[in-house]
Amino acid sequence: MLYLTERDALDLLTMDDALAAVDQALRGVADGTAAVAPRSRASMNGLNLNLLGGAVAGASADTDSGAVGAKIYVTGGGAAKFWGLLFDSRGALLALYEADRLGQLRTGAASGVSARLLARPDSRRLAVIGAGYQARTQAEAIIAATGVREVAVYGRTAARAEDFAVSLAEDTGVAVRVDRSVADAVADADIVVTMTSASEPLVRPDHLREGTHYVFAGSNNPRNAEAEPAALAAMDVLVTDDVAQAKGESGTLRRAVAEGAIGWDDVGTLGDALTGAAAGRTTARQMTAFVSHGLGTWDTALARILHTKAITAGRGTELPVDGAPVEGRR
Repeated sequence: MLYLTERDALDLLTMDDALAAVDQALRGVADGTAAVAPRSRASMNGLNLNLLGGAVAGASADTDSGAVGAKIYVTGGGAAKFWGLLFDSRGALLALYEADRLGQLRTGAASGVSARLLARPDSRRLAVIGAGYQARTQAEAIIAATGVREVAVYGRTAARAEDFAVSLAEDTGVAVRVDRSVADAVADADIVVTMTSASEPLVRPDHLREGTHYVFAGSNNPRNAEAEPAALAAMDVLVTDDVAQAKGESGTLRRAVAEGAIGWDDVGTLGDALTGAAAGRTTARQMTAFVSHGLGTWDTALARILHTKAITAGRGTELPVDGAPVEGRR
């Protein structure tokens, strides 16, 4: 069994890896070749134990390269550390890995996959609401997946937004500006992504622009919300990653349903749109939205790539642990 660190993930994984892994995982859930273990939480003394996982099939029918994975982390103490376990298709434990960077990549990649499918092909301007470490890979993924060449950033802390803009421009080669309000940032955007912990909605109906694709990626908590219910009701296409999980934890969608702006029947899945089981964008004038929460299948699919690359590169620390399943145990 290999122990893989954040440095291994930083050195070995690319955004293209993450885009491919998340695309495959989303399609797999839609066509039945992947399965989600929805996030569950247990709370005590101000701490929250979070668990999620998923299974993904092999890359082709004649290979036994399927994988099962789980991620565990604790929040509530002011910081969080993410850990992952990767098993092969027989149940043998392949790797214990530090999962912060991998999670950052896969979360951004899901937004990139949604933009590649649902944004207009001529999209050139991206607005990023939020300037934290998760917002960075949101921008990187959307830039990698689309033709975006201009980015507007809004963050609550001006200095942090300025640092974000300078770093993103240096690393991607796109033009990046900092705006003073959400309204300014989204005014000319073809794609808008929010990655915040906002408890009150940031995107209002008067912010909406015909033809724009919206990604709401920060509210995987019932207490948070990033879009007003009426803004969601205005969408021509509204999808999430997993409806069952969204019913439990999506502050953005739960609020809109509770207020009667939308019903759960109005919410499709990105996987169904990817496979063609449901319609995506059909005209340039439509407004589309993806409400993201994060699925364990994304972690599993990307962890499999990390493990394969680590083996090839001779990376990781081999632990004195026998990960093979024990016969007769259930």
